[in-house]
Amino acid sequence: MKHFRLLLASAVVLFSINSFAVGLYIEPAVFYETGKGTVDIDDSETTTKGLGANLKLGLNFADHMLFMGLDGTYSKPKFKHDNTGYEADAVSTAYGAVIGVQTPILGLRFWAGYVFDAVLDPEESGLFDVKFEEGKGPKVGLGIKLFFVAVNFEYMDLKYAKGSGNWGSIPSLDDYTNKVSMVSLSFPISF
Repeated sequence: MKHFRLLLASAVVLFSINSFAVGLYIEPAVFYETGKGTVDIDDSETTTKGLGANLKLGLNFADHMLFMGLDGTYSKPKFKHDNTGYEADAVSTAYGAVIGVQTPILGLRFWAGYVFDAVLDPEESGLFDVKFEEGKGPKVGLGIKLFFVAVNFEYMDLKYAKGSGNWGSIPSLDDYTNKVSMVSLSFPISF
């Protein structure tokens, strides 16, 4: 978190130079995610797979080459716990901040950010009904933009500090981690 704040403060100072033109940046996307999680209390594994939507909204600088803003995701993955067989549809949300570069060379794009809050809420299935909250962690991405469409790969390493619900004999669901990879099609628009 300390490094992200330093990066964000540096970007604000860098981008405040008057020679940079400022514009609006919006990037809607659709993605497919796969996640691999670990419940710390018993080191059991989970998986998530499914479709979602993403929206980045912020400012661009330096002739549309640099961007920074807010980043939000919403997805409906299938959640599966390997040890118990618990399998259910889930809702996953996350929001954070992002800073990135759109190069003029071959449309290559790179960005990094931090997720300030994430929730993973699988539905009830049999005896199991859980919810993971207060997820935080880094998010990085790279892509290539061709005309008005970009193909991207993003990765989030989320640690959920709070877990609740019925998980059989496991006494605590706190400290759940989920490493999520996403492949997306996005439509970056700069004004």
